[in-house]
Amino acid sequence: MRLKTTSKYIFSDIKNSVLIFYLIIALLTIFFSSVTSEGNSSFNGIEMISAIFLFVVGLNSFRKNYLFLMSNGVPRRTQFKSFFLAAIPVTVGMAVIDRALVAIFNRITNYNTLYGMLYQDKTQSNGNIVISLLWSITLYMCAITLGYFITLGYYRMNKIQKICVSIGVPAFFILVLPYIIYNFCSTSTVNWVYNGITTMFGVTGSYGPISAVAVFLVSTILLSVLSYLLIRKAPIKDN
Repeated sequence: MRLKTTSKYIFSDIKNSVLIFYLIIALLTIFFSSVTSEGNSSFNGIEMISAIFLFVVGLNSFRKNYLFLMSNGVPRRTQFKSFFLAAIPVTVGMAVIDRALVAIFNRITNYNTLYGMLYQDKTQSNGNIVISLLWSITLYMCAITLGYFITLGYYRMNKIQKICVSIGVPAFFILVLPYIIYNFCSTSTVNWVYNGITTMFGVTGSYGPISAVAVFLVSTILLSVLSYLLIRKAPIKDN
């Protein structure tokens, strides 16, 4: 009973943000389609926008809920399960809504999905709708779980660790990694890595989008396990 109540509480909190998100998407689509000349407006990659939104939702889904639920005697394990019980219907619902929006708004503007742009030559099969939904659902679950894991990690860190991570991670990707690639990696090595990534996500190769579904699913499971390890002994912090 406590699990059901807690998951409903978290779901309700996320649901309000989702409603505002889609209201903004609808208003922006209508606005830009009305101010641009007929046939010239386009809206690309709604799945990536939704994934970024869910990543932010994940970032904001722990601290406030954790402190409130702990004060009401809800165990950490129950909170962990409740978050994912709430996240699953949210991601499924958003995947369905995104597909519906594409069908509706294609009548007034050019609405191109990220899935369609990545897998142009693989979107003609009979099971395309099911696979595209699975692709979106697993992408969204991976995004919200990544956000949840990161905010849990920050919660468990002390101030010095937070500063080091906040500075070190961006510095690595902006400064260190490009330096390593430019000075120590040959063109063939870069191409090998690029081809490996595109094959892993099914952009190239014979597996197609189902390969990306597997990658997103495995990543979600790994992030979930790491999140559980972080939350099971998380202290109660007032600030």
